[in-house]
Amino acid sequence: MSALDDYRRALLALLSGCEEHVDALQEAGSLLAGSLRGGGVLHVFGSGHSMLPAIDATFRAGGLAPVNLVHDPALAPWEPTRVSAIERLPGYGTALTELQDLREGEMLVVLSHSGINPVPVEVAQHARSRGLTVVAITSRAHSLASPSRHPEGLRLLDVADIVLDTGAPVGDVTVTLPDGVETGPASTVVATFLLHSLAIAAMESLIAEGAAPPVLRSMNRAGGDDSNARAIAPYRDRLSRDP
Repeated sequence: MSALDDYRRALLALLSGCEEHVDALQEAGSLLAGSLRGGGVLHVFGSGHSMLPAIDATFRAGGLAPVNLVHDPALAPWEPTRVSAIERLPGYGTALTELQDLREGEMLVVLSHSGINPVPVEVAQHARSRGLTVVAITSRAHSLASPSRHPEGLRLLDVADIVLDTGAPVGDVTVTLPDGVETGPASTVVATFLLHSLAIAAMESLIAEGAAPPVLRSMNRAGGDDSNARAIAPYRDRLSRDP
């Protein structure tokens, strides 16, 4: 069996393990559907590579139209040295979130593999203080195996309303090559799956209640541009334009 086989099997096992989150996803989907019915927006946040699933949920074919990316260029994955320093700064996450148009009754998804740095914890805390439902997508195994860097010792999983565990292992590696080389990152794949699953659960809930979910189509399909313009129009002033 090759390392590629090992990696594929590891990812499939983690994705299969997400089945245990069906109830939590349905709960979160129902809450999100309620927010969307009232004109609410889904907010998503991640720093470093945890920003990638958040970006993937934003302005994408088959995804929800009202998705707002809460972001800061200093926390982008293409600035790894800067990210590692800034996401550990107490107070930065609170300041970032205070600048956002977050409204009571809406939902914020915070993605962080480790969930131990101050920034994602503060983003979640501040959103909850403003009456939002906070969903965490994180690795419980990695988080509990690592000391928190938050001043009060908090982790993301301690401050979220709903926690979706990626199951990604400590260090986010699933494959060990000869000479002890560790590789096979998994958190981004599983986190993206869970975030899209949450959106699909909300869509299904809306349809069951007779409401049309605001879903985007591929702009490369006939009529896609016009359809997307209509879907985004009610939320245009509240969506990030600079991911």
